[in-house]
Amino acid sequence: MDGVRAEGSGAVQAGNVTLGALAPERDRALLVLSRDGELAVGLRERLERARVVVKDARPDESLTAVGSCRPWPWMLVGDVAELPPGIEAAPARHPILVLWLGPPPPALPAHVRSFSRFSELADAASRALAADVDGMRLATGAGVELPGGRLARSASLQALVSAHPTGFNLPLVTFTSAARALLGSAVRLRPRRDPVSGWVSLG
Repeated sequence: MDGVRAEGSGAVQAGNVTLGALAPERDRALLVLSRDGELAVGLRERLERARVVVKDARPDESLTAVGSCRPWPWMLVGDVAELPPGIEAAPARHPILVLWLGPPPPALPAHVRSFSRFSELADAASRALAADVDGMRLATGAGVELPGGRLARSASLQALVSAHPTGFNLPLVTFTSAARALLGSAVRLRPRRDPVSGWVSLG
């Protein structure tokens, strides 16, 4: 993290480059929610920029930052003890991976994963980016590369591949675009709802 300092308004400045959290982003976005920029800086150093954009937001700008990720953040990462009001709505409606450094706030969804060390959290984010599920891999920028090279732009399929073999406690209809993207492909897996847990995963 040397040579990089956190700036106000959710931006991190490195040299002459300022990376803001509020600019619209259509590539795969990892949104960091913290009171300083250190967590985001550390993740930028660990994760490949061609595969994910790390956006850093303060609690008071988090709703705007979530809305800037199109169609929604691929992953939400944080270290704050309490969620800003309203921020819990996004992972409650959309398949957003959630990783937390320290005890997670109770308003986060059931699929949140918490870590006591930054290195463990960063490793989990790296594994999610590198997921390979039945020949499906996250494409550069956004979307999923299917066997044979076809690109699926489905954000919900992207989430399911990254979360595999676990999934999300969301209605199956949330993953309609994922099921549609897999039609006619060589992939055997489909979004399926576990009848006991209610979670949806690829199976």
